[in-house]
Amino acid sequence: MMYAFTSDLKTYNIEAADGEMGKVKDLYFDDHKWAIRYAIADTRKWLPGRKVLLSPESFKEIEDKNKILHIGYDKETVRNSPSVPENKAFTRDTENTLIGYYGWSRYWIGSMLWGPGDRPLATFNVQPQPGQIDEKDVTPYEQRQSELRSENELIGCRVHADDGKLGQIKDIVFDTAYWKLRYIVMQNSENFTEEEYILCPAEDIESVDWNEMDVYVKGTVMERKARFFYNQDEILKSI
Repeated sequence: MMYAFTSDLKTYNIEAADGEMGKVKDLYFDDHKWAIRYAIADTRKWLPGRKVLLSPESFKEIEDKNKILHIGYDKETVRNSPSVPENKAFTRDTENTLIGYYGWSRYWIGSMLWGPGDRPLATFNVQPQPGQIDEKDVTPYEQRQSELRSENELIGCRVHADDGKLGQIKDIVFDTAYWKLRYIVMQNSENFTEEEYILCPAEDIESVDWNEMDVYVKGTVMERKARFFYNQDEILKSI
């Protein structure tokens, strides 16, 4: 299992079976099991006006050296996938339509992290089924009922320990085997230098107020600040 920063993943190019199709623009995760459920692709040059989402079940390989995320589909398969309009959020029906097309597992069914198993299952050899997302299945952002959250929402949230403020979230560490968010990386609220960070396991998050952008974690300020890191390389090596 390898650990990586979500900020790094968002610099990667997405490579389909027959060529480059864009970059990772954002990530959707659920705030119950803290698993990354979809990568949102920026395909404006190749497929303008489309919101393209890909499950980790689509990913064949992460090529770190060249910053490439390989997927198991060709561009035509992605082009023919159900259209998700920009600036609209998921309903469960929307997800079901995408899952029905690609053959992905319904991760919310069952007790495992990915529904039938703990890891996302490679399903890119399943023949996609045609289908379109009806506009009535897509709700405005403010009215969404989905459990999914954007990685962009979590970055910048204020983090509070039991007895005070810790800092703001600057990055997130995930693992590439389970596609689960493992740690939040905070910048110290008292000494806002560029290279002083605090690490907190995602499992220690007790609650999140998404409206106020406040994250509450277990432990005291002193306990959390007992160990500092001065660059991101140190963080990954320490895990």
